[in-house]
Amino acid sequence: MRIAIVDDEDLFRRQIAKIISSLYGDGDISCYHYSDGNELVATFENGFPLDAVFLDIEMKDMDGMSTARLIRKYSKDIPVIFLTSHTEMAIEGYEVGAFRFLAKPVDPVKFKETLTDLEKLLKKDEKIVLHKDGEDLVFPVSSLVYAEACNNSVRFVFTDTELTVRMKFSEVLKMIESVSRDFCRTHRSYIISLMHVTKMTLACAKMDNGEEIPVSRSYSRDAKTLLFDYVRRQGR
Repeated sequence: MRIAIVDDEDLFRRQIAKIISSLYGDGDISCYHYSDGNELVATFENGFPLDAVFLDIEMKDMDGMSTARLIRKYSKDIPVIFLTSHTEMAIEGYEVGAFRFLAKPVDPVKFKETLTDLEKLLKKDEKIVLHKDGEDLVFPVSSLVYAEACNNSVRFVFTDTELTVRMKFSEVLKMIESVSRDFCRTHRSYIISLMHVTKMTLACAKMDNGEEIPVSRSYSRDAKTLLFDYVRRQGR
């Protein structure tokens, strides 16, 4: 995720970025710091892609509400999380489509809950496109249970259908990793969705569609680590 942190206090911006880094690591989320609303609006004007905005309401130059109204001219959907010590402004915030309000000083537990909910919201929009018989077929990445390499093709098993497409497994790995980090390889021929795992042993992963996917010795340690990390992030 690419997250903007907008606050006229440098110390507070760094504190928010530190909390995010402690929860996700530096490789999974990139934080961009802005000292006022004008800087953020300029970013939107230049077409720089952002996934979410943490926005202080009480800034000296352009306040958070004014900034949010300008943001909505460029994006009607980007989640805006307001940071404020005046929670009575919540009603006005929802008029500009606020995703959440967080009171200052920020409660780390509530902050983690907000990030988890934000991640789930953004995942709803993640899609993969598969080419089959001259058609482009679009599927939510969340519906993919696993993918299996089959000779020169790949079998995609979704929650409600399956599809075999002629393509390289290396291309599939790159495609999936570009849209979600909630997948892992368990075998040279399999990549599975951690979202759909109900049980994992040293030999297999039980999926929520009832199937058991093999876990080879060379992938078992990394698969276990990724599953534990996924569960931690989801708070399950």
